[in-house]
Amino acid sequence: MRIDPQIPASENSGTNRVHDAQSAATKASPSANAGQPNDTVHLSSDQATIRQLAAQLSQIPDVRKERVSALRLEIQTGQFQRSNDQVAGAIVGQLLGIHSNG
Repeated sequence: MRIDPQIPASENSGTNRVHDAQSAATKASPSANAGQPNDTVHLSSDQATIRQLAAQLSQIPDVRKERVSALRLEIQTGQFQRSNDQVAGAIVGQLLGIHSNG
C-alpha cells in the first residue's frame, strides 16, 4: 500500500469502506423492514399464575386479629406468661422462617 501525503488520512487507510458499508445498510434498512414489527415481547404462561397468586395473597390479612385479641386479653388480665425458652425458641424460629402457632 502506498501512502500519498497529498490525500487525507481517511482516504488512505481504507476505513471509509467499513463506514460506507454501515451507512448503506442503515439507509437500506428502513425500506427493507417497512411494515414489520421491530420489537417483540413473549410472556411466559407462569405470568398468569403469578398474578393469580398475588391476588390470593392480597386477600390474606397481614395481622391475625383473633391472635392479637387473645394476646391482648392475656396481657390485660396478667395471664401472659412466656418462659425464656419459649421466647428464645420463637426468635430462632422466626429467623429460620419456622412459624409456630404459640
